[in-house]
Amino acid sequence: MSVQIPWRYCISHRSTSLIAIKPSILQSHTSYAALTTHQWRAAHNQVKPRRDTAPPKSPLLNPPASTRPPALEVQPRAAFDSTFQYLFQLGKGYLRFYKDGLKAVLANRRLLKEKLERTPAQDRPSVFKPHYVPKTFSRADWVLLWRVRHDMLRLPLFGLMLIVIGEFTALAVIYVDGVVPYTCRIPKQLYSGLQKAEQRRKTAFDDLEAQYPHGVLSPRFSPSVARKHVLKSLHLSGMMWDRLGFTPPGMWQVKGRLRMAFLEGDDKNLIEDGGPMGLEAEELRIACAERGIDVLGKSETELRSWLGDWLRLTAAEDISERRRRMATLLLTR
Repeated sequence: MSVQIPWRYCISHRSTSLIAIKPSILQSHTSYAALTTHQWRAAHNQVKPRRDTAPPKSPLLNPPASTRPPALEVQPRAAFDSTFQYLFQLGKGYLRFYKDGLKAVLANRRLLKEKLERTPAQDRPSVFKPHYVPKTFSRADWVLLWRVRHDMLRLPLFGLMLIVIGEFTALAVIYVDGVVPYTCRIPKQLYSGLQKAEQRRKTAFDDLEAQYPHGVLSPRFSPSVARKHVLKSLHLSGMMWDRLGFTPPGMWQVKGRLRMAFLEGDDKNLIEDGGPMGLEAEELRIACAERGIDVLGKSETELRSWLGDWLRLTAAEDISERRRRMATLLLTR
């Protein structure tokens, strides 16, 4: 089933389709965090709070920690007498990180296989029906399914890179995000990816407003314009296509349609399994970024509020209406 961007619809003062829209979810979050790579790594590798200081998060909402990158353990330069020793240990640390990441991909695949074996045959997910959420799947199961698919597609090429260039892989992966499984992305790569995505989203909206001052009501606004904008805003298509000035045919079917299908199921299960308050901090950031919400420099309170707004504004029993609402938000700064 194809996902159509409903360019005919927009939010107006008299619209009753999307009620009680808060400005926070619609405005542009253009301020960027003053985080250094070191601070981002520290936040990424932070020790989980003890149970007596923070309530445990819901296992129905949060996929296994193995679906996220492991901690990257490298010692500071001051701990070594020579540069050679430092570089040698640094390379070993990165190599250990990548090996743990690859092991996690295979472990997650086993977890998914076990879940599918417990799922009735008529209720199992299918690549031919990407929007279908099995009745026995929790939100954690749904996310696990999509992350395993994502990582397994990238495993062969990335594994070859690791075999050929070994510990020097860290120097190359910054420029080839698309071939790296999520569990093998170093903190600097994650931070750089979010920076690029947020700047690209701002540029996409600037360009859209410059070419179509009246938004979706502009006479020349078409489905292809809307789809191209969503691909750029969600950082789904490669930045190379921005420089070339066109989007290759089939990009929406390959990436845009699948992201919409994932979000449809994710929204549904997020609501049914407890809502944003049950998400771990890292899962909260990932969920917001997947929906085009800027996360750098934002507090957990802000992100939970904005994600809650998204879920409330897109909630609808009718699938067509839910897609229309999602598209409206993705086309709104």
